[in-house]
This record gives sequence, structure tokens and C-alpha cells, in this order.
Amino acid sequence: MLLVDLKTRRVVFDDRSGGTRATAQGMRPRSVSRASLARFFSLTIASLPLAMGCSDEVVNASDTAAGGSPTGVAGTPAAGSVGNLDAAGMTSAGASSAGASPAAGGTSGSAGVSAIGAGAASVAGGGTSSTAGAGGSSAGAASTGGSAAAAGSPGMSGAGGGASAADCNSVTGQPILTVAASGANFSTVQAALNSLSKTNTTPTQIRIAPGTYKEKLTIQVPKITLCGQTGQANSTILTYSDNANTSNGNGGTLGTTGGASTNLTANDVAVENITFANSTPLGGSQAVALLVSGNQVQFRNCRFLSFQDTLYVRKAKQYFRDCYVEGTVDFIFGDGTTVFDNCTVKNVGAGTAATAPNTDQAVPYGLVFLGGQLTADASVKAGSVALSRNWGAYGAAAFLHTALGAHISAVGWSPMGTNTLDTARFSEYKTTGPGAKPGSRAAQSKQLTDQQAANYTLATIFGAWLPSFSK
Repeated sequence: MLLVDLKTRRVVFDDRSGGTRATAQGMRPRSVSRASLARFFSLTIASLPLAMGCSDEVVNASDTAAGGSPTGVAGTPAAGSVGNLDAAGMTSAGASSAGASPAAGGTSGSAGVSAIGAGAASVAGGGTSSTAGAGGSSAGAASTGGSAAAAGSPGMSGAGGGASAADCNSVTGQPILTVAASGANFSTVQAALNSLSKTNTTPTQIRIAPGTYKEKLTIQVPKITLCGQTGQANSTILTYSDNANTSNGNGGTLGTTGGASTNLTANDVAVENITFANSTPLGGSQAVALLVSGNQVQFRNCRFLSFQDTLYVRKAKQYFRDCYVEGTVDFIFGDGTTVFDNCTVKNVGAGTAATAPNTDQAVPYGLVFLGGQLTADASVKAGSVALSRNWGAYGAAAFLHTALGAHISAVGWSPMGTNTLDTARFSEYKTTGPGAKPGSRAAQSKQLTDQQAANYTLATIFGAWLPSFSK
């Protein structure tokens, strides 16, 4: 429902999720830049994901209850985009992949590395991360292995950086399904998923060869691992072009939820070395790359690419380690209890806030960032982006030992629509970088004490679930 705030002259709408989301003031027309078009074609043709966009905030569209197809729309990989299959690990159970190490692997580029996880020093003590050795994001290195971009584009983390932990390609003793344009069990990811029962209880690997897979995916199978080849997250892309304004065929639109490229509803799923994207160009409304509502779902060395509303985390527990998320407006949002451990979050265009939690009042933890960094394209003005704005009245977000770029505003936090910061639960602990300005933050936000920060452990946040990627 569209509403007009007479005081601010901003158009807002209620998307049925407990809060309003504001559009750009004045709703002035926008043009799509050459850079954003280049990014669009890079996803669909060249499988090169990074691009820089610059525009005003994208106009929101009303959300609807429409969901994706229950079985997904199986597309085909882009012709010629899939390289030679790894002989090891792609055709037989128990074999390991011989994938090359990532060009931009290496140690973490963040100034404050998370100190959380099994056996890690407490966050309050500033200990080293338990994720060390997983090849953290190498800030400044180009994600395709070339020279660094002027703005310091983050490289992909990968299992090849440092003393690596074994990734999914080394797993043995599980059934393995393979996906590739040719020479594999299936030519689409959805076909591989559809071959398994929605009540599956057998841990199963779905190993996906590099390529651009244009599919609208629905993942309803539990106990699976979606496994890209080691170091090939940049070139293993799951993408689709639906968005909130796409027709639903019944006179309406798909809305934010229905427009998601991938909808992951299953529990106990792991994903590694894969890019999730929405190929809607800049200015094309809310365009979710991944909607995840499954419980105990974890990601490692994955990438999430879109502009507005890139990553939608819903009412469950999810864990992201050494991942990269890019967008413009509210591009990490939702009511999940979600930990981002040593992740890079990049504004590739102007936007109001990087994150937008809608946490239930009774849920103590919402979006939690441990270490990692918030960066921006050179086109994003200094001091123009909030860490978070509360989509729901009680939205919760915390940043601990996170390096903040100059694009982060001094006040740090912003209310959304008719919500206020009085009920939001926003906090920081020993953030660093030019965007870390504790003395200028909104009065309603918190700078955590050592004792308070010590509660931000996986055991406290997730309870009995300890993600295997955290070990």
C-alpha cells in the first residue's frame, strides 16, 4: 500500500512484514549507467560479476505473498561458459576436486578479525578468529585475480588462502550428484534438486561445475551441500532476472519474495564456492539474489550480487563465513538470526543503509557482523550510508571488530518509515576505520562493553547448533 509522509514528502509502502520501507524522495527518474549495464551483461555473458553502479535510492514495490514455483524453473547454463570438468570429485563418490586455488585468496583484509567460534578467544578480548586459515577476503585484490580496483574491490576468499580447511570437494562417504553443461548427471541445478526427496535424510553433495546457470531455483531438499569447485565461486553463478515488479501472470506482480532468484526453504543445508545473483539492472526495483528461510543453513566462500535487497534472511538461524555481499539499498535484510563471520559487505552504489533488520521483539539477536569489513565503490559519497535502519520496530544489528569505510555516516543508524530508533537494538564494539565514529553515533545505539561483547559467541547466538564452517 502506497502512503505519503506529508512531513518529509517521501513515498512509503507497507509490504506486510511489519514495517514500511521508504522510496527515494521526490521519486525523480533515474537512468541506468553504462557501468550497471556492463554488470548486467557480465553476469549473463562473461560470468564476471563485479560492476559499479551509482544512482539514487531505488523505488520500492509492494511485496506480495506470491512465492516461486514449487519446483523452480530449470534453465540451461550459458553456452561455452562451463570449463573442463574436474575429473576428481565430479563423477564418483569419495573423490576430491582438483580445482585450482583462488587467485585472490590469502589472509583477511579486515582490520578487526572476528574472534568467535569453537575454541576462539572471546570477542571482548580481541583474539584471533577461529576462521583463520579459511582464506579470508583479501581486500583490494580484484575478484577475478587482476589488479585491484581504485576503490579497493575485495577479492574472493577461498580455500587456497593460507593453511586452508578442507572444503566440500574433499568430502567423502556421501552420494554425489554432478551438474554441468555436459558430461555430468544433470545439466541444471534444479533438475539435480528435483531428483532428491523433500524428506531426504542422507547427507548428499551436489557438485556444480563453473558456469552461469540461468534458473529460478527453489531449494526444498534438506541435508544437502551445494558445492562449487574450489576457488571457482566467481565463475559458478546461479542467477535469474525476476524482481518485485515482474508480472505474476494474474494481473499483479511477484513482490519482493516472489522475485527472488533463489528461494532456499530447506533446513540443514550447506553451500560453498558459489555466487548467487539477480541480473535485474540498477533501477529495476527490489531484486533478491537469495531468499533463505531454512534453519541451520550455512555458507562459506560464497558471493551475493544485486542492487536493492540482495540477501533476504528469514525467521531462522543462518551462518555466513568468508562471504561477499554487494548492493545499494538494504541489501542485507530480514528477520533471521544471522551471523556474518569475516564477510565483506560492499555498497556498489548510493543507498540509505547497508542493512535492514526486522527482528522480532522476543528474539535477542538479529544481524550480527563479526570482523569483516564494510566497503564502497568510489562513487558512493563519504558519510552517506547508515550501518542499518530498522525495517521492523525492534530490528537488531550488531557490528563487532568490523572495519568501516568512509561511506558510513557519523550517526551510524537510521529509522525506517514510521519506526524510531527508540525501539531498535543497534550496537557496535571496537569497530575500526574511517567510518567508526562512536562519539557521533545515534544516542539510542550502544557501544558494547567488554562484558556485553563477550556474549556474542556462536553458542550464545545459535544455542546447540555449531556450524561446521565455523570450525
